Order: sequence, then C-alpha cells, then structure tokens
Amino acid sequence: MERLKILSKHLKKLGLSNESCKIDFIIKICSIPGVDFPAEEIDIEGVSSALKYLDENPGKFIFLDNPKGSKKRFGQKNYKVMPFHYGEFVEINNPADDMGWDVVLVPSAQVEQDASQEKIDHVSAGHNFIPVGYVPVNDSQEEWTERTRTPARPHGKPAPVGNDKIILAPDGVVTDEDRREIEEFFGPMWNFKDVIWL
Repeated sequence: MERLKILSKHLKKLGLSNESCKIDFIIKICSIPGVDFPAEEIDIEGVSSALKYLDENPGKFIFLDNPKGSKKRFGQKNYKVMPFHYGEFVEINNPADDMGWDVVLVPSAQVEQDASQEKIDHVSAGHNFIPVGYVPVNDSQEEWTERTRTPARPHGKPAPVGNDKIILAPDGVVTDEDRREIEEFFGPMWNFKDVIWL
C-alpha cells in the first residue's frame, strides 16, 4: 500500500494528476474492511439518477478522504477546515470526473469508528445515511474560463459540469444548523451554485 501512495505522489509531481487519481482510487477500494479486491463500480450520470439509485440501493460504503477537521481547497486558493465529513461512494462512479460520487455528511452526523479504523476514514456499508440535498457545481464555462485562465491555459479549465456533491444525513434528518453550516461553507465559493435541499 505504501508503494502505491509513493507512486501516486510521483505521478502527481510529473503532472499526471488523472493517473494519480486512478492510483488513489485503487488505494481507497483496497482500504475497505473485509474487501480483498476492488469492488465493481457502476456509472451513474447526473445527480437525479444518482439520488434515485441511492434511494433504491441505500447504505453503500463511503470512503472519507476528508474527515471533519481536515482541510480541503475545493479549487480555491486557500484550504478550508472541513465542518463535516466529506468523501465518496467508491462503488458508484460519476462520469463527470470518472471518480466516485462525492458526498457531504451533515455536520451533526456521527460516524461510528470500528476496530479496523485507526482514524475515521470510512462509513461501513449498511449505514442509515440518506440524501437530503446536493451542492451543484457552477456550470458556466464563461466564468470558469475567466477565473481559471493562465498563460499556460489561455482558455481556462473546463467547467466540471455534473460534478455535484450529494448531501447525506442519518435517517434523512437535517437540522437548521446543518443547513446553515453547509450553506456558509459552500456559499462564498464561486465554483458552486446555491445548495439544493430535497
């Protein structure tokens, strides 16, 4: 596993971030307790289809690559402390970025840590987290071009259309404080639209 992590870092340094992400995905799959080989993943395109799939197939394993208290940039200049657990469904692929569907667990959510975890890094299959909303990405190519333009990339980055973040809450219970914290976290970021609550 350590060699895979070293390989991932090396690929990233070489500018091969897509390849690095693929190695990171293998690491995530291999970290699932009781799994000795990668799980089959299914492509689900569009947040509506993903929400429907999760309604029909609840309790899928979640890998938490950014647990509450860790830091993440979300494409911004500065890192922000995460007021919630953030991760992805490793078995449900989002073709928008060819990675697992991204999830936000509401800030009030408690994640049980099993004996196999040194730190909170996953939510075991069979959990009670249900979608309560999503954070849509800003799909304006005009704004992405304007804000991400560099001399090396004069047309900017392509808008990551469809790379929305699904919000989950235990038993579907989301508090006013959860809503406030999530909206205040994503609200100032130009690369996201207003949170949609279900």
